[in-house]
Amino acid sequence: MNRFLTISVISFFAISILFALQSCDSKKTVLKDVPEDKLDKSYTVKLNEKLVIELAANPTTGFKWSLESKIKPKIIKEIKKEYIKDLTMGIIGSGGHEEWTFETKKAGVLFMHFKYLKESGETDKEKYFKITVTE
Repeated sequence: MNRFLTISVISFFAISILFALQSCDSKKTVLKDVPEDKLDKSYTVKLNEKLVIELAANPTTGFKWSLESKIKPKIIKEIKKEYIKDLTMGIIGSGGHEEWTFETKKAGVLFMHFKYLKESGETDKEKYFKITVTE
């Protein structure tokens, strides 16, 4: 009986975590368009090539970049993101940048919305990008 109860409790928590994670992603929406005055940069990338977006960052401030829009997985796929410390400054806490790497899957156009924010939700800045994938 104890084993059944343990398995039931573990299953309940596992399912709860999955629903919580799914609901976080479901709050994101696919951007259909971004006004020109809000657009920070446009990229044109060929099919099956990698796109690297660099965003200035400093984790000692408590801020980090978050991709706020849902990307179209048939067109582009996130491969990795990593923080790269600026070694030229040599000062502790001087910052660096985050590199977000994507791989193109299909020709098309999409928009990305990034926010530089703290866990509390405080936002410092936002960036919008237009990505055009060509054959």
